[in-house]
Amino acid sequence: MNSDPGALKQSLDRVKAVYHRQRGEELKLLQEKETREKRLAEVRDSAECLERVRLLLQEAASHAREQGRRQVEFMVTQALQFVFGGDLDFKVVIEEKRDRPEAEFYVCSNYGGDLRVETAPQDARGGGVVDVISLALRLALLQAFRPPVGGPVILDEPAKHVSEEFSPQVAQFLKSFSQGLGRQVIMVSHNQHLADSADVAYLVEMSQGRSSVRRVR
Repeated sequence: MNSDPGALKQSLDRVKAVYHRQRGEELKLLQEKETREKRLAEVRDSAECLERVRLLLQEAASHAREQGRRQVEFMVTQALQFVFGGDLDFKVVIEEKRDRPEAEFYVCSNYGGDLRVETAPQDARGGGVVDVISLALRLALLQAFRPPVGGPVILDEPAKHVSEEFSPQVAQFLKSFSQGLGRQVIMVSHNQHLADSADVAYLVEMSQGRSSVRRVR
């Protein structure tokens, strides 16, 4: 056994140096661990906050879509029933496809029976229904748009495929829309019923390659 006091002291100093070095490394690691744990907690809090905001925004978007869907369904249904009568309803189904909402449109009716039938607009009673739906959709979307869109509604040959039987109802529907919502309707049409419903009407005629315009009402 080495009993040299000097050698023992040197060995003890080396052990102390190793201890202090390792102790310093341990404290440094503990401090780094604490810092990382705090940072992790902050990240988790931020993630939870962002998730709550995301869910809130999703809920708000979903609520807005639902409000818009109901408004569109109501207005188009009113138009269909006003023009064609009966039990026609317009239905909008919104589904998430490829991470984005997509809408499908259906016309619902019992068609005089007990069974409720849903069909695509183009398959429901011919083109007249499609024209009325297209017209009502444009008007409904214009009213639902935020921020609101001002100015008149400009239509080119609205409901041109609607049969003569239902044309007066289309004219009355547009009249009711204009008066009820206080929005001017300007349209070009060959339909006499639509022309007769206007407060102001102009007749455009062509003769020898030249157009002339005169006010008729």
